[in-house]
Amino acid sequence: MKRASKWYGILKLKCPRCHIGNLFSTPGLIVFKDILKMPDRCSHCKQSYKLEPGFYTAALWISYPIVLIVFIPVLLVGFSLDSMNRFFKYMYPLIILFSFMFQIPLMRIARAILLHMSIDYSPKG
Repeated sequence: MKRASKWYGILKLKCPRCHIGNLFSTPGLIVFKDILKMPDRCSHCKQSYKLEPGFYTAALWISYPIVLIVFIPVLLVGFSLDSMNRFFKYMYPLIILFSFMFQIPLMRIARAILLHMSIDYSPKG
């Protein structure tokens, strides 16, 4: 994946302008401390991450369709296969647990998508 691509910046949680600085104080998709804590500015290009008050509430509108696309099929498969095989009856709680673990990366990716939709990449940073 090229550093200049939007997908790179979103999945690596990098600054939308330079794709070098981290969006979050604690880098990575799966973290358990300071989940949504972000610095005020990019450490490399000084792009502000605080665009306006309430800006990140729009990330809810980004994460909601992702939840529907991922979890509705999981629920439907779980309910339909539950009656067919006992294996799925025991596997279904593990699928639900995985779904809850997916929430942290989803919240971070939704914020990254929102920022990358609002700020354009500039290789000069």
